[in-house]
Amino acid sequence: MKTSIILLLLAVAAGPALAQPTGGRPNRIVPTVTRTVHMFSELENQWLDAVQSRDQAALDKIVAPNFELRSALQAGTPTPRAESLKQAMSLPPFDSSIGKMAAHEYGDTIIVSFEWKLKPSKAALPERMFVVDTWRQAEAGWQVVTRYIAPIGDNAKSPPGSVMEPNPSQKKM
Repeated sequence: MKTSIILLLLAVAAGPALAQPTGGRPNRIVPTVTRTVHMFSELENQWLDAVQSRDQAALDKIVAPNFELRSALQAGTPTPRAESLKQAMSLPPFDSSIGKMAAHEYGDTIIVSFEWKLKPSKAALPERMFVVDTWRQAEAGWQVVTRYIAPIGDNAKSPPGSVMEPNPSQKKM
């Protein structure tokens, strides 16, 4: 009887090991773009295009009247909408791209986070930023109400509670 229980426990414990794929390759997870990520990628790009083309009508549609920007470099000092847009539009146009986006739905609010890669031509801007935008459903469509932004650097340390080691597939070789 004791032998049967030991064999049963060993079989249960060995189950996950036996279920591993052959060839020593780990399971791969292929991320898929959700409808929400696709929609907000387009909205974020429309916002960037509106700033680059100085399209005030498009900005009024996308950026809420009570918008504020919060930067990690000035955590206690929010930048109001008018000042933020004025500063953004004072820069010469530059190329940029958005990637690694995640979107979380909370009723009429969507929290979007992503990596923003900048290719500034003349302005002294960071090359990579981590952005968290809060979007709210308004009568005319979705509007961004808050942006949290922080530069990403090779010397940056992980904050408490976050993954301390980068994903092995993202490590530099």
